[in-house]
Amino acid sequence: MQSIPGTLIVSLIDLGLSNYEARIYAALVLFDVAEAKELVDFLGISKPSIYEGLDKLAEMGLAVKRNSKPAMYSPIHPEIAVKILMERHTTSAEIALRELLKLEQEKIHKDRSDAVWSVYGDSNINFKIRSMIRNARHRIECTMAERYLPLLEGINLKKTGLKLTVLSEDDDLVNRLKQQFHGPDHEITVFSIKELMAHLPHFAGFDEDRNLIRMENFLDLIVDDKELLSIPPIPSTHVTGMNTSNKALIMHSRAISSGFWRMMTGAGDH
Repeated sequence: MQSIPGTLIVSLIDLGLSNYEARIYAALVLFDVAEAKELVDFLGISKPSIYEGLDKLAEMGLAVKRNSKPAMYSPIHPEIAVKILMERHTTSAEIALRELLKLEQEKIHKDRSDAVWSVYGDSNINFKIRSMIRNARHRIECTMAERYLPLLEGINLKKTGLKLTVLSEDDDLVNRLKQQFHGPDHEITVFSIKELMAHLPHFAGFDEDRNLIRMENFLDLIVDDKELLSIPPIPSTHVTGMNTSNKALIMHSRAISSGFWRMMTGAGDH
């Protein structure tokens, strides 16, 4: 007798069936019509578990009981069965998202202003950047490598003050950004990474380690003076950021950034 592929069982489980239900449905497709006893013998699953799985499949509309004595079942056509499972998935996802968003609005607020969180991986970093910018109410201060610019697309910043410094070698970028983000409360600057690196201060023992700096990964984002996301300029396949609402760290980051860019004035393109 043909065996049931493990990949099929895994896929059916991903679609919402239990292990037993997935195996029973696959066996029904293989048999076309089967007695409960045949499924017990073929799958090596206990009789109560077979009946429980068949009842559940029938309840979901994936199997039909053809006879009572002996109990015989047949499967719904696989295309219809997968469609039913996908619709259940979509419905469950919509309900889960709706209820989770409600919980997010009603969440218990505790003072965690002293906490410093790590945000790891491109997907999490990108989501965090967009979330912070989208939720900004008053002002955004951001110094970022050009790689992060696509994350600003589609976000309405007309009512939010924006101070944006971008690290790029694109000579025309500043003009395009000023067209994209125009307004009296917007300040756009572009610095060349090559010129920036050339103007970094010289410290003993530091020059030989300059190759460890990757400004292409750098980001420093402060939103409404309330939240900071900082990604250091270090070599990494998957970037890691520091996220905090700690006022002292936000002030510290702004002071360092302000002092650095004052020192760098004239080093890049404005």
